[in-house]
Amino acid sequence: MGGRQIYVETTIAADIGTVWRLTQDPASHARWDIRFSRIVPDPASGADEGAPTHFRYERRTPLHTERGTGVSIGERRHPDGTRTSALRFHTRDRLSPIRAGRGFWRYIPDRERTVFLTDGQRLRPTASDDAAPVRGGPGLG
Repeated sequence: MGGRQIYVETTIAADIGTVWRLTQDPASHARWDIRFSRIVPDPASGADEGAPTHFRYERRTPLHTERGTGVSIGERRHPDGTRTSALRFHTRDRLSPIRAGRGFWRYIPDRERTVFLTDGQRLRPTASDDAAPVRGGPGLG
């Protein structure tokens, strides 16, 4: 099974500060990102600005609750006002449609709007995933 690339680009009618705040806040993030129903940051990590922040997550469906862990691995502010963040996450849940993933988000200011780009990849299973195929259909992971 190979990795699958996911690319999304959209323009949001809000300034970059608002979009950044709502996408970086775990409670707000879980409201719009279907991969996560709940995100709980590890209070012991990410104390320094820009430091990696570890988190636990859940993805609830009517038939199953998937649990996993992740890390926000970077944040950059560029001189032109562009901002970028990156993360990795994984689960050992055999019913999960995404065992491991990674991606970045880029925020580009455009007057009172923000161009939002996201590029992510579903990673191939590793030996630590027991190299089992991903099973389950919609609503099972």
